[in-house]
Amino acid sequence: METQRGFERLVNFSDAVVAIAATLLILPLVDIAEPSADLTTWDLVSEHFVEILAFVLSFAVIFRLWLTHHSIFKDLTGYTMPLAWANFLWLLSIVFLPFPTKLIAEKDGFDPSATSLYVGTISVSVIAIALIEWVIERNPDIAPYNSGRSLVGGIITAALMLVACALSFTVVGLWSLAILGLESPVRRIIASRTAKLKR
Repeated sequence: METQRGFERLVNFSDAVVAIAATLLILPLVDIAEPSADLTTWDLVSEHFVEILAFVLSFAVIFRLWLTHHSIFKDLTGYTMPLAWANFLWLLSIVFLPFPTKLIAEKDGFDPSATSLYVGTISVSVIAIALIEWVIERNPDIAPYNSGRSLVGGIITAALMLVACALSFTVVGLWSLAILGLESPVRRIIASRTAKLKR
């Protein structure tokens, strides 16, 4: 296990990278906000509605992924090198997300390859979170205050993201992300069946 000081640096670095990635999302919108005598503000918003929607969607995605990351790391007291590498994979997906965000905005969300790259990037992030949870489960000494987090939840989310990634190649496109709505019902079903098996 690495030192506490090293762990704090890892968390601070991760938070800084996420903040920069979230900030990068707004830059394409800053570029389109140039003064024009021909367009009113509402005309500009209407003309670039897809870009604004892509920004809001990706900002919400990054925020949700950060919340999951934060809920995992807040209970840790240290880290291992496998955890650092799994965290690096997660950060890589977060930093990359502004690129497919710009692609889906430019293609109005109708380019299957851009959509698949977008959903695939989120899938990598979710899989990295599951990998982080797996590493922690194998090293319980770094998580003495872990509040009962289950690796099963991470695996369910990762599996649903892989299905969403496959669906994103079809006409479903970005709507494939709606499959994540099944996460809670699937968790409840698995928890119920596990409880019955333990009886």
